[in-house]
Amino acid sequence: MLNTKKLYIANKIVWLLPMSSCHSLKAKLYRWAGVKIGENVEIFSGVQIIGNGEVEIGDGVFLGHEAMIMVNEGSKVVVEDSAMIGTRSVLVTGFHPVTPEGERIISREGTSSVVRVGKGASVSTQCLVLPGVSVGEMSIVASGATVAKDVPPYALVGGCPAKFIRDLREPR
Repeated sequence: MLNTKKLYIANKIVWLLPMSSCHSLKAKLYRWAGVKIGENVEIFSGVQIIGNGEVEIGDGVFLGHEAMIMVNEGSKVVVEDSAMIGTRSVLVTGFHPVTPEGERIISREGTSSVVRVGKGASVSTQCLVLPGVSVGEMSIVASGATVAKDVPPYALVGGCPAKFIRDLREPR
C-alpha cells in the first residue's frame, strides 16, 4: 500500500528533476513511497502517482511526461514489463456509480476496480484508461482514446470510447 505523505513528497521532487533523466532516482523515490517498481524504468518529470492503493510497475516500463496513475484504497494498478504510458495519459481505478435516487445523480459512495496494462502494450499520448479495464499484451491504445472496455492482446484501438481498429499480428 502507498504511503500518501511520502508519495506527496516523491511527486514534488520528481516534478523538479530534469525531464528525461534521473530515472533511477525517480524510481527510488517512488519505491520509498510504497510503489513496487522494477528495473530500468524510465520516469519522465511531471509523473504523478496519487492515492492509497497498490501500484506495481514492471521492468523496462516507460512513463511519459505528466502521466498520472490514480489508485484508490483496496484497488491496484499494474503496468507490466516493457509497457509504455504516454505523456498526459491517465490510469484511474475509482468511480462513482450513477443513481437517480439520491440528492445528486452521481453517488457520493465511491468504488474502485483494478487497472492493468499488459506486457509490451502502449497507452499513447493523452489517453484515459477507466476503472476495471485491462489493456492486453502488445496492444496499442491510439492517442486521445478513452478506454472503457478491455483491450485484447495485439489489438490497435482508438477513439472515444475506444473501438477495435485491427489485429496487429495481421499484415497490412
